[in-house]
This record gives sequence, structure tokens and C-alpha cells, in this order.
Amino acid sequence: MHNVFDSALRVAYVGSDLTKSASVPKSNNFDLIRLFAATQVALLHSVNHLGIGFKLSGVTAALGFFPGVPIFFFVSGFLISRSFERNPRVSEFATNRILRIYPALIVCLAVSIFSAAATGYFHTRPVAVRPFIAWLAAQVSVAQFFNPDFLRSYGVGVLNGSLWTISVELQFYVLVPCIYLAMRSCLRDRRSSNAILLSLIIVFMLANRLYIWGAQRHGGSLVFELIGVTFVPWFYMFLVGLLFQRNFERLHRGIRGKFLLLLIVYCLVCWCTRGWLGWMFGNSLNPALFTILGFLMFAAAFSNNNLSDRLLKRNDISYGVYIYHMPVTNFLVVMGMGGSTLGISIAIGMTIALAFASWVLVERPALALKKHPLYQHAPAQS
Repeated sequence: MHNVFDSALRVAYVGSDLTKSASVPKSNNFDLIRLFAATQVALLHSVNHLGIGFKLSGVTAALGFFPGVPIFFFVSGFLISRSFERNPRVSEFATNRILRIYPALIVCLAVSIFSAAATGYFHTRPVAVRPFIAWLAAQVSVAQFFNPDFLRSYGVGVLNGSLWTISVELQFYVLVPCIYLAMRSCLRDRRSSNAILLSLIIVFMLANRLYIWGAQRHGGSLVFELIGVTFVPWFYMFLVGLLFQRNFERLHRGIRGKFLLLLIVYCLVCWCTRGWLGWMFGNSLNPALFTILGFLMFAAAFSNNNLSDRLLKRNDISYGVYIYHMPVTNFLVVMGMGGSTLGISIAIGMTIALAFASWVLVERPALALKKHPLYQHAPAQS
């Protein structure tokens, strides 16, 4: 199957304008944006589950304007589509995605199991072999959202509930070659490909609104829980990032260097719509707000675009922060660390330490094996 995709896409790409994606600046702030998004999710989850939200209500309210998961989906749409345009070989595309997701995820799974065992949980609740193996298989395949009954009594009841987005992200990866194959006849025509993308965005934006509406009324049903871990409610966010990437040059001319202006505009719009219209934030972010947020993230990526390299030295610990924060939080809940600011300090400190270890020992070596990577994560030259 991948040979069919490769052949069709290579033919479509000959003479197309996709090779112009090389004009996107090599230095950008996407690592910093992803770290912010991961930290936003980690902070809100840790604060809520450790029971100190009332002490930091102002901070959590402000952070709520910048929901991490929608930011991740937008950035993913931008970067993954650009990566595929640069090298549309499906086999290499799949290999690169596997190297990015699974090595760190598998190690995190082992650390999570060890942390639960260290609390003595499995001594008080013996686990049968078959359901344990089934859960492991789900975690290392495509069903990271699955949480078995034998973990319902541990911590907050889900060992690593944030991983549902991994399942969604994997679906995005599968859909990227399909989208480009569907657009192969109009890849040379920017206007036509934009029309297709805008049509898809509208369709999946409506799907998102229907899902949010239905989940508010039937949120406890299995059907809506399963829909929530498919690409359907979230795909428009990914597609908006893809659309921005396809129209990079025009957007870059108009938005670069205007981060502070857009930040002020976005915060004012959020404040007004929350107070006057009661619009939702978090993963249920209103599509109008998400669109403005997309412009803001684009501006952040390409305003003072060496900032990320200067601060992070190309150490991308965002994925580690995201996948480790809930195992750490669960461990602290079981150990009775809730209800104090000390608990949240320990949670964030442990998460960052594990994320950095994951980056140095697992992720960076795995990324070095990628073929034709979009972005080299070797330390930036000073």
C-alpha cells in the first residue's frame, strides 16, 4: 500500500510548489511552544488532582486561556504536514513518527508501572496475567486511552489519562498521506488545495461542536467516550495547522514580529467572550477562539525566532513533560502529598527531571535514527 502512496504522491509533486517549504526558517520557537503547552497541561492536572486548585485559582484561570492540547494539535498539523511535504515517502514518514512516539512512551510505561508497584498497590490488588498483558498491548500499540479495571483504585483512577491524545495523534499521522493523496490533482494550485482544506475544516469543526454539545448531555456514555478518542472531534485543529503551513509565506509576511499585539488581542477576546458569552476553554475551546490562538502560536513561532534555541539549546523535553506528569501526580496522590504547595513543587520538579532524562537517554538517540528529519535536535551552535 505504501508503494501506491509513494508513486502517486511523487508524480503529483513534480513541478508543484511544495518544494518551497524549504523557505520556512530553520530557527523557530516550536520547541518552546510545545514546552509551554505541555507545562500548561501538567500544571493544571497536578494542581487539580493534588487538591490545591483553590490556592492557585487566578493562575489556573489565566492558563485556561491557552489550552495545551489544542496547541499541540495545531503545531502538529503545521510541522507534520511540512515534514511529509519535504519527504512524502510513506515508509520513511511512518518510521520517523514511530521513532518520535514509541521509544519514550514504552520507557514511560515501564517507569509508570514501577512507580505504582513502589507504592505497594499491586500487593493490595493482585492482577491477573491476561488483563495485564491486554493493557500492555494497548499501551504500546494504538489504544493508549484504555484504562483497565485493576487500575481504577490507584491514584486518581487512571494511571496516565493524558495519553488519550497519543491515540488521536497516531490517527492524524495515518490521515496525512490520505489528505495529500486526495489533493494530488490540485497540489500545484494553491487556491484549489486551500478550498479543499477549508471545506474539511468546516466539516470537522461542525463535528467538534456536535461532539461538545452531545458530551455535555451524554458525557458518561461509552459511545461519547469512544468518539472522544477518535480524530473526528479534533481533526479541524490539526487541519488549521496544516492550512497555515500551506500558506506560510503569506502569513509570515503579515504576522511575524506581532506576537505581543496578538497576545493582547487574544486575551481581551477571551476575557470578553468568557464573561459575556460564556464560551468554553480547555479542550472544548470555541473554534473562533482556537483560530485566533492559531494566529497567536504562529506569531510566537516566528517572532524573535531564535529564542527557543537560546533558552533550550534544542533540548526538547516537551514530550517527556507531557507523558510523565500524570504518573508522577498519581504517585504523589497515593503517597499523601496532596493539599499543599509543596506537593505541586515536587510534582513539577520530578516531571521535569524525568522529562530531561527521557530526552537525553531515549528521545534524542531515537530521533538521531530518523531519515531526512525536518529539524535537527543537535545542540545549537553558540
